[in-house]
Amino acid sequence: MNTQEAGRAGYLLIAHGALAYELVNTLEFIAGAKSNVHALAIDHVLDVDKARDSVMEAIDDLMTEHGVIIMTDLFGGAPSNIALSMLDDKNIEIVAGVNLPMMIHAVSLDEDVPLRERAEQLRDYGKNNIFVASEVLNKKRNSGKAGK
Repeated sequence: MNTQEAGRAGYLLIAHGALAYELVNTLEFIAGAKSNVHALAIDHVLDVDKARDSVMEAIDDLMTEHGVIIMTDLFGGAPSNIALSMLDDKNIEIVAGVNLPMMIHAVSLDEDVPLRERAEQLRDYGKNNIFVASEVLNKKRNSGKAGK
């Protein structure tokens, strides 16, 4: 039996250093405690076998019939590569390039949507929530002038 809310999909954030813990802490500051979201840090003095065992244990702890989505900080980095080594063995999907909007969106996704589709939704949501502030402000200023 896992420790998370019954029936909720699991989300595992794996990143270099303390990034995973800080993102989950920030998510919980904004959205409240989430028992179906875990963080795992990959240290720079990596023992690949120990790291892989830790990832496997975290996946097993989070696993439900809805699977587990693993979010990593960098495609091709150690966290992503370790998760990729389990892609065919577990009911998981991996989304690299995690950001806070993506994580906030993850905890509200419909559980009945297939795992791969949920991962694609997270990717798209993360990309669509990256902005250049001056560009957004200029669009607002220009749209305000058009109405005068």
